[in-house]
Amino acid sequence: MANGVKVAVVTGAARGIGAGVAQALAKKGYAVALVGLEGDLLRQNAKALGERAIAFEADVTDRLALGNAVEGARERFGRIDVAISNAGIGNYELIRDMAPENFARVMDVNVGGTFNLAQATLPHLLESKGYFLAVASIAAALAPPGFAAYGASKAATEAFANTLRSEVSHSGVDVGVAYFGWLATDLVKHAGEHPAFTYMRTRLPGPLKKISPMDIAVKAITAGVFGRKRRVMSPGWLRLILSLRWCMPGNPAMFKPMMPEIERLCAGEAKRATVFISDPLRR
Repeated sequence: MANGVKVAVVTGAARGIGAGVAQALAKKGYAVALVGLEGDLLRQNAKALGERAIAFEADVTDRLALGNAVEGARERFGRIDVAISNAGIGNYELIRDMAPENFARVMDVNVGGTFNLAQATLPHLLESKGYFLAVASIAAALAPPGFAAYGASKAATEAFANTLRSEVSHSGVDVGVAYFGWLATDLVKHAGEHPAFTYMRTRLPGPLKKISPMDIAVKAITAGVFGRKRRVMSPGWLRLILSLRWCMPGNPAMFKPMMPEIERLCAGEAKRATVFISDPLRR
């Protein structure tokens, strides 16, 4: 696409934060490539955004499909300036009861998907001196029980993006990491159906228990893209939590009184098949 229009690739763009970010960037004049698993929703979203939007049905764990989507976006629009690794899944299970394949699946989507997107888009971002944003989570710092796979995947995503930033710092490419708390997304909605998660969340202190509107993440990511920010986060109090991160993870004081009841509730849920909490979030 000519006329200097910038182009963004957004994964997990069928619904939730990803769909919101694609829409917000389109309103700001970007051409957008919406990537995800729900083809009908993706195409519907792209159609609503007009000729500067295109949908690609692709699993972020499928390197070939994701690579084809990225190349398709480049072929359609002529360049890629922004890549947002937003697709993600989660599960709520205690470590001692978690099936290895469940842990591996969350890591594969959340970390592997970010790796795959980075490798697919980096040649184009180097050419455009663009911006890569990986969606992590406050779970990377808080270490709540039941979120071992999700928290580990988001901590790994954060570390991956920080390393990528170091590797491309001389090239004109900027790299950001996004952090959010509990948001009104499908992921938190579905997690709320697990009684142990609800029990744990509602007993967290102060703002840590609050579920915030999804729009705050859309606005923060959009501002992060325009500012090429290293850190993107909302609500603002997350800055304090992240600044205290080295004294929080591994300190069980906040969760210790909750654990007997969490264990009891998880034991009751263990008889049901694991349902991956899939929110094309970003996290």
